[in-house]
Amino acid sequence: MRFYVSDLDGTLLDPQAQLSSRTRSGLTELLLEGLPFTVASARNVVSMRRILEGLPIRLPVVSSNGAYIADLTSGRYELVNAMEPALGQAIFALVRRHGLMPFVATHGPSGDQLFWQTVSNEGQQRFVDERERQADPRLRRTERMQDELRDPVVTLLVVDAAGPLRALQAEIEAQFGDQVITHLADDIYMPGWPWLNVHDRRASKDQAIASLAQRYGLLGRELVVFGDQVNDLPMLRAAHHAIAVANASDDVKRAAHRIIGPHHEDAVLHYIAQDWQMLRGG
Repeated sequence: MRFYVSDLDGTLLDPQAQLSSRTRSGLTELLLEGLPFTVASARNVVSMRRILEGLPIRLPVVSSNGAYIADLTSGRYELVNAMEPALGQAIFALVRRHGLMPFVATHGPSGDQLFWQTVSNEGQQRFVDERERQADPRLRRTERMQDELRDPVVTLLVVDAAGPLRALQAEIEAQFGDQVITHLADDIYMPGWPWLNVHDRRASKDQAIASLAQRYGLLGRELVVFGDQVNDLPMLRAAHHAIAVANASDDVKRAAHRIIGPHHEDAVLHYIAQDWQMLRGG
């Protein structure tokens, strides 16, 4: 048997960042039949719960690019991979030396918090506006970001033009490459303002999926994954069956074993439904 994991944005979700009615109803039917399926996303579990509400996913989800394994219904974390405060502080100082200001997500005794200090471009403003519109309970405005780095850091996110972000990414990897993982990719909902995400080295989708599979007795199953962006590459490379949607980036397509239709045509649902039926002898 197989075990299925899909990315969300640009893969399972439609262009409005929602589950289409067809994908929702189709996945619900398959999950009730016993389909072993979950999702792995850069999104925080708060956002994932809103989008996937009502979908009977029994397995934990992978959120924040592998920083968390969480129960979708309760939001309870089963695993947290975050940077020690000293490392987060050092990377923050490097970001500031480049003249940039990150958003910082932390996890500590007060729970999850997402801090922002200032915005200086359209991409950053959209990030804040979207989270305010969704009433994200993590969002906090701060006067001094450095004062908020006492807890473990889940993510440092910098939104800016590609050139400055590439230079910053290169220096982060040169100085801290053995301690962190970085992802630089366009915001698919606002092209022109890419995101640079920095996570603890243990926080990747492939490592989180491996931990989940071990905890839930799935190691003996073939892993089937679906993705579209650079942060999906680790799990595609670890999968027995790596599937890219037609709208995926070129590097994801090169890493895939198969390319299916685009995300706005319910391509992931179609593939899973056919594969699941075949495996069950239908």
